Amino acid sequence: MKMKELFRKRKIILSLSTALIGVFLAVRYAEECRRGIGSGIGFCLEVLIPSLFFFMIVAAYIVQSGIAALLCRPLERISQALFRLPAQSAAVILLAMIGGYPVGASCASILAKEGRLSPSQAAKTVYIAVAAGPGFLLNFIGRTLLNNPQAGTILLWSQVIAVILTGVIVGHTVKSEPLSHSPRHPEEVGRNLLVRAVRNASGAAFGMCAMVVMFCALTEVMDTVIPDRGVCDIASAILEITNGCSRTCGRTPLYLTAFFVGFGGLSVHFQIFSAVGELPVKKGLFFLFRITEGIIAMAAAYIYLMFTPTTITVFSSLSTTPTAAKSATLAGSAALVLSSLLFIGSIAKKTVLTQDRHHDTEV
Repeated sequence: MKMKELFRKRKIILSLSTALIGVFLAVRYAEECRRGIGSGIGFCLEVLIPSLFFFMIVAAYIVQSGIAALLCRPLERISQALFRLPAQSAAVILLAMIGGYPVGASCASILAKEGRLSPSQAAKTVYIAVAAGPGFLLNFIGRTLLNNPQAGTILLWSQVIAVILTGVIVGHTVKSEPLSHSPRHPEEVGRNLLVRAVRNASGAAFGMCAMVVMFCALTEVMDTVIPDRGVCDIASAILEITNGCSRTCGRTPLYLTAFFVGFGGLSVHFQIFSAVGELPVKKGLFFLFRITEGIIAMAAAYIYLMFTPTTITVFSSLSTTPTAAKSATLAGSAALVLSSLLFIGSIAKKTVLTQDRHHDTEV
């Protein structure tokens, strides 16, 4: 009882401190916040909504109508073996890898509300179904930022590998309870599927844009407070992935970009938290799996670049154009892979031990 009371007081203190910091930033850096909010709104209207909103509607419709589960039914055994989840979850993971970061959480929440996934199954799916879409990686990063389609392809495949391996880790370390009833048939879910798909996509898009605007304002303030441009660039990639990639691509190695893409950025994390609703998603565990996905993506890109030289244009005052492969060595690659495996193994062990302790306490 005392622990619960202490936790509640700490939560109140943290919330109050966050509110006071927010008020201070809004007053002290009003002009910077205004510029950041303006650029964030412009980015949402010109880039984010045009590129994602229609697909979010289509994805919601595919999930609600049962088309996704029907198409992924042949993958049910693979989904059970890898992720220990039903075919519905495999469909959500696939849609997330095609549609982009917020799609997976939105679809998993819909399936839980409609009684086709248990809350714990939906939460477990959210831990896995986090990925940038091919359009973002191939077009925005590969062609627009780096002017190198091969670089976008490397990022895409490193992310696919990272999502699958992270899914295997989640599948074998996070427990989920099956539905207590038979999954509801799509016809029993309700009518007006298109109207409901648009409504669900609109809510998810609004939450997504609100988070992007907030983090753009924070990034603008950070540029004013921190004089070091390199630190600001790295911090911006950790805060908001799109703006961060715009600032770091070409100035940092491609495998570091792969880490940023796998991690997703705090803005994406908050977008997902706003989309999951009442699902029992543990934020600390979610954050840990995002770091894991980022490390795996970085290792996959690093190993590829070590064996396949890829010229990456660097936006700097240097006249030379270094290749990404020159930054990779056999010893460094082995050390990176070893540290990644040790890190992932420690995550799995800690998660299993935590669940066992929790289970013993309940018993």
